[in-house]
Amino acid sequence: MIGTELSARERDIILKIVELYISTGEPIGSRTLQKRYSMPISPATIRNVMADLEEKGYLYQPHTSAGRLPTDKGLRFYINSLFLTINDMDVNAVNRMLSYIKSLGRTNFEDIFSSVLKYLTKMTGYTGLGVSFLVDVLNLKEINFMRVSRKKVLAIMNFEPDYVIHEIIEIDASADFLSKLSKELTQKFKGKTFSQIRKEIVNDIDKYRKEFLELSFKINSQVLSIINSIDSNLKVTGTFNVLNITDNLESLKETIKILEEKKMLLSFLDRLFNAENEVSVILGSETNVEVLKPFSIVASKYGFKSKSAGVIAVFGPKRMDYSKVIPTVENVSRALSKLLQEKEF
Repeated sequence: MIGTELSARERDIILKIVELYISTGEPIGSRTLQKRYSMPISPATIRNVMADLEEKGYLYQPHTSAGRLPTDKGLRFYINSLFLTINDMDVNAVNRMLSYIKSLGRTNFEDIFSSVLKYLTKMTGYTGLGVSFLVDVLNLKEINFMRVSRKKVLAIMNFEPDYVIHEIIEIDASADFLSKLSKELTQKFKGKTFSQIRKEIVNDIDKYRKEFLELSFKINSQVLSIINSIDSNLKVTGTFNVLNITDNLESLKETIKILEEKKMLLSFLDRLFNAENEVSVILGSETNVEVLKPFSIVASKYGFKSKSAGVIAVFGPKRMDYSKVIPTVENVSRALSKLLQEKEF
């Protein structure tokens, strides 16, 4: 574990250096540190400790005559220390966010989710990321098809815990056929997740195509379309904010490409969703992607009906104010969980 080999004085100094570096963006010298925090030890003593921290990989010196900067190992120690000191949920912050989202009058999940991410971007000034993993946490309870006109059918899919999807599909089928199909599909898919249902429907579609069962093929195809619309899909807001992080044009192009293609970021958020911690930070160097080294991701899980349902995050500079960003992301995720708890979709 990072930091276990450090003395109490070394821990204190590395935390102060990172805090000051985040504030100024400049290399930190021993005299600056001593004066800024009115430390009861001499600059010479501080320099010795800084040299030890450099040897242990927590600091580095950009030039011989300059002060020192934290390495990613030093940043990681600082971030891990923050998790031990950050206060519990800020009820006022959660309520402010809830009031704001409710005032927008959003009613469906997609609109609420997008509004939450825009709010997160506004609060932090960074790029907002969000993904729903409802496809893996909800289980089908019942599926029903109800004829509403000669060529229109209402498909109703009830999931546990308490999630309902209803869509109009264009199919010309008798009420008896729809009633029989509802019972058959409920029996076949009950207790299964979106992902499991989709896999089986894809197999069924191939079978029906070969057997020329046109009506069953059409219905399964439209049910598959409904499921795909709820699939894990990364949303990104405030992409333009990365312009404030790097002035390297090639690096900027590659970063924006990663944000637009989404696949790589989705894999990182999937990893955080399956992690033990509710709130996580990934430093760019920990992604093993060269172009992401100047960045970091702060993420928090949100819940739906007592289950973890997805992740919201900010993508910003490695030198972000984690002491503010971490609780902001956490409180927004808690507000989203509370909002979803009150809604029925």
